[in-house]
Amino acid sequence: MLSNKKYLGTSLATQMILIPFLLTIGLLMVSSITDGLSLYELGRDARKLILLLIALTGSVMVGIFVGYFFARLSKHKPDSAKERYFPALVPIIYALVFAIVALTFSKGNFNSGWWGVYALKNPMLLIFGLGLSLSGLHFIIPVAELMGYVGFLMGIGLFEWTAKTAVNGALARNFKVALALLCFFVFAFSGIVTREVINNGMIELLYGKSTVGKDLTEFDLMEKAPFKPDNGLAKLDKPASLQFTKLDSMPRLDGATAAYPVYAAFVEAVYKGLGDYYTVNKNNNEKDISTAFVASERFPLDLVKCSKTGTAYERLIAGQTDMIFVAEPSKAHLEEIKAKGDEFVLTPIGSEAFVFFTNSKNSVESLTVKQIQDIYSGKITRWKEVGGPWNKILPYQRPENSGSQTVMQNKVMKDMIMLEQTRETRAGGMGEIISQVASYKNAKNAIGYSFMYYSTEMIRNNQIKYLAIDGVKPTPETVRNKTYPFTVPVYAVTLKSNKKENVSKFLNWILSEEGQGLVEETGYVSAK
Repeated sequence: MLSNKKYLGTSLATQMILIPFLLTIGLLMVSSITDGLSLYELGRDARKLILLLIALTGSVMVGIFVGYFFARLSKHKPDSAKERYFPALVPIIYALVFAIVALTFSKGNFNSGWWGVYALKNPMLLIFGLGLSLSGLHFIIPVAELMGYVGFLMGIGLFEWTAKTAVNGALARNFKVALALLCFFVFAFSGIVTREVINNGMIELLYGKSTVGKDLTEFDLMEKAPFKPDNGLAKLDKPASLQFTKLDSMPRLDGATAAYPVYAAFVEAVYKGLGDYYTVNKNNNEKDISTAFVASERFPLDLVKCSKTGTAYERLIAGQTDMIFVAEPSKAHLEEIKAKGDEFVLTPIGSEAFVFFTNSKNSVESLTVKQIQDIYSGKITRWKEVGGPWNKILPYQRPENSGSQTVMQNKVMKDMIMLEQTRETRAGGMGEIISQVASYKNAKNAIGYSFMYYSTEMIRNNQIKYLAIDGVKPTPETVRNKTYPFTVPVYAVTLKSNKKENVSKFLNWILSEEGQGLVEETGYVSAK
């Protein structure tokens, strides 16, 4: 009996102390080796998959090594299957229970504090877990530990098979079957935990590194700020006929991300002295004055910013800005301005194509307006119904009151009820919806929508393709002659109550040959 207890204690200590210690050493060795292999060149998802495979195989090999030599060096093994194999079962169940709890309560988020609780269950794993967490490889932690314990059990089995010392009998066979099923469950659990990493990584290895960009950040817009060298904005070949020189009378501007290069070009042409003013009056030497033209509340004046469509409308309604450059207002915004006893004045300054796109590998090239309506109302659920593969359609949407969502509801769906957005199909920004549709995990089944200028000029994505609508492809020519069904205006929106003289002057100049020339040069179709 004493020898059985000693065997139990030695087995548990070997697994819970020695295996985590060797995994930590292995992590340090793998980190030093892979740093020189340029795995980043393969793509982020492919790199994660390769490191996951290294962790899986490495952990199993460590466990087999430890288990084999533990069985070989153990002199007094219990005679019953339960007492001999049960110690190898305890760490697996212990780690698995904690992993299931952490996965459940964290809802799959490996940055959750629940995974910190998981790491604390065994102090020997703290350095191992910390190293992976700092590397953004949190998902490897539970998988590597579980594979190490499973490998330990396999190592014992390997030794007993080669040395022919396994416990026999009906009870022993049943116990071994139970252990095999548990190991299978651990492998299945590990696959579930890392399924997204495996899926994304495999397709990236097969089809190449993703070049998909995310939604434009404040920093990206700063690169296009007025008066910034090499900002790429459209420019006039001579001074504009309209020049605002008094800072306190310059119209305050805001708008959508996609429209920013247009009204930034207007500012650079008309707002004389504004760039010099920000340079002189910036709050400290470290601040980039280009920020003043994106998030201008940080600077002495609040003249030009880009807060996106929904917020821009809210600021216009609140009287915090004079003019916004956006798509048409949502029903909610119309009701809100009506409740204040005012009206929006919508002045078209150019035209744009509202486009639908899929991943470039999708075989479908064209949809009818009716098919799009049926997809986004839930009547059509598979690409096979529109001439494509059997894959289920994943229709991405934008948030309520965003510019593209408003156009989608008003121009495309009209009075039809759209599918409710899910966590999977809701994309926060226009760049994000492009990224989601073009991402490898949804290579053949996703569809999304945006404005053509944004997706071609500001994202420059090579993994999406535009769908023809009723056989007409979205191009500048089909937008100009309005044969493309979803040709939409880009508006300069003001309030009817705003009687500022310079607001009217600015609008008239935007519609002049000079202003429309900047619209065309930026990439939109002019209003005239």
